[in-house]
Amino acid sequence: MLSTVLGVIGLTVTKYPNGYFKDKKCKTCDEVFTPTNPCNTYCSPQCKGKNAYYRRNYGMSDAELAQMKEEQDNKCVLCGSEGFLIGNNGHSEKLAVDHDHKTGKVRGLLCHNCNRALGLFKDNPELMRKAADYIEKELR
Repeated sequence: MLSTVLGVIGLTVTKYPNGYFKDKKCKTCDEVFTPTNPCNTYCSPQCKGKNAYYRRNYGMSDAELAQMKEEQDNKCVLCGSEGFLIGNNGHSEKLAVDHDHKTGKVRGLLCHNCNRALGLFKDNPELMRKAADYIEKELR
């Protein structure tokens, strides 16, 4: 109602009354840009592209991701499954990029279950061996 009254007297109502936002760094290329709204985190459509997440977090190009998928036949390194999509929350890949949390080095592509399992075992080979021994003991 207030916006209608203000419109009648010639005032423009906008969601962002100051009309400007502080400059910030692009999440992909670190170039400083002036966003048009508070949610803008990329300086261009190219930086926001589908692979922006992989570039930003793992330093992987589109070609490197595609090559890794091809080398693994689009399957999880551990269980050999094709993976799966997780819900409707923006995930567009069936496989997750597995990486060493200390060095950041990418190890391969895993299905989300195998990736989670490694994380739950804190990437600790000794703990994983104990778990395997435990399961094998129960199978005998």
